[in-house]
Amino acid sequence: MPHAVASGPALTPQRPGPKPDSKMSDAEKRPDPARKPTPGARLREIWANPQLRYPILVLIYLFVIGGAFNASLEALSDSLAGLERFTATSVYLFVGLFTELTTNRGNLVTLDGFAVSIIIECVGLLEMLIYSACVLAFPAPIRARAYGVVLGCLAIFVFNVLRIVTLLIVGRHWGDYFDFFHVYFWQATLIAMIVSVLYGWIRLFVYREVADG
Repeated sequence: MPHAVASGPALTPQRPGPKPDSKMSDAEKRPDPARKPTPGARLREIWANPQLRYPILVLIYLFVIGGAFNASLEALSDSLAGLERFTATSVYLFVGLFTELTTNRGNLVTLDGFAVSIIIECVGLLEMLIYSACVLAFPAPIRARAYGVVLGCLAIFVFNVLRIVTLLIVGRHWGDYFDFFHVYFWQATLIAMIVSVLYGWIRLFVYREVADG
């Protein structure tokens, strides 16, 4: 005797579909161009960029050092006058190695009748301040920066003495070119000198400190 079969809708097996991806798409990851970054985020972005952070630090150090120096001018007047005389004496002693036609009186140096007066703007202090700010702002070990400031300022002083010696020679023998060398040539050369001393410090001290460390 045949069995009765119940009729009804046939059931078909359902295949599991792909699970939703929990990761965000590239389009969703991109920041909304209409959303402007906050000032704090912009400042953090600038500070995180070493190519922007370094010149900012140089300006900050230069402002602090220059401001402190300017505020101390009156208290340092005797020391600055002594530095003028010391620079003049250094020029006199160097020229005296090659000729006896030179004299020194206070901050006045002469070469065979041609005289130059050493004032505070002539001793290289501004160049030392700029160089020191560049060294202090550089991301280097403390010991390397200390060596850089001391030895670099000494190198700038020696270079400045040689600058004054050449001005004496030019003024004595080629007086028509004195203003050109004094105002234009040596001012540009001093900038190149600061860059050269800074580069030499990085090569000789910073790289060595990093390698040893």
